[in-house]
Amino acid sequence: MSLNSLFEHIHQLPSVPAVVTELIASLDNDRISIHRVSSIIRRDPSLSLKLLRSANSVRYGVGRNVATIDDALLLLGFDRVRTLVIASGLVSMLREVPGLDRKAFWRESFMVANLSRTIVQHSKLGELAPETAFTCGILHHVGSALMHIGHPETMQRIDALVEQGAPRIELEANQFGYTFSEVGAELGRRWRFPQTICNALTYQGKPLEAVPFSPYAAAVHLAIGLYRNIAGGRREEHALGEMPREVRRPLALDLLSLYEDILQIVRTDDELGVFLD
Repeated sequence: MSLNSLFEHIHQLPSVPAVVTELIASLDNDRISIHRVSSIIRRDPSLSLKLLRSANSVRYGVGRNVATIDDALLLLGFDRVRTLVIASGLVSMLREVPGLDRKAFWRESFMVANLSRTIVQHSKLGELAPETAFTCGILHHVGSALMHIGHPETMQRIDALVEQGAPRIELEANQFGYTFSEVGAELGRRWRFPQTICNALTYQGKPLEAVPFSPYAAAVHLAIGLYRNIAGGRREEHALGEMPREVRRPLALDLLSLYEDILQIVRTDDELGVFLD
């Protein structure tokens, strides 16, 4: 099945909530106001309630009751609220995909998202947005959902081999001629996500091929490698030491503080309970 043929199945994939699409588009808008973000979120009562539930959870709790969206924006911060709503909307969208382990899918997505955000926070490059990196990370595997719809049996066989350490990208490219990265990037274009995010999805597996350089693709690439090494049983310290130097060097990372923060992330309980219904 060609890539074009695969997208004939796109109608079987739920649409991204309009509020989520608008918030993702706003990541490229430096001038958007806190009041505008608040008004966007209010248009979706379900996501508004999920935001308040998240804000009042143990993980995001701020020591007082968060009763309104404006409270959340004030106490958690503009950027964090925006990505919490984006994450909630995406999790709600991808409820049931045949053959896709929803819990495992989102566990990896959130970990890669958190690691990507942290990597960008420790980059000495100017004008990078950690919450854009988080969004790229949480979307990094979205193409896999459509591939499970179009190729259910083959994808389940690939998933089983990947769990044993096989390289997903090589298996998918060999079987289909394309990978989840390319499918995810095309989904991003069709959903009208910012080009910054589409580029990160396209080049997450080959960040050094992006022209111009995509720091978000590099961050997601490093985050995926860290997650998979640690999930595969490598000690956190060893996984950090194996981050490819040629990918991390262009990000100009402060390795000392980065390593400290990443160790804290991977040793903290995941946040799936906040988002999964």
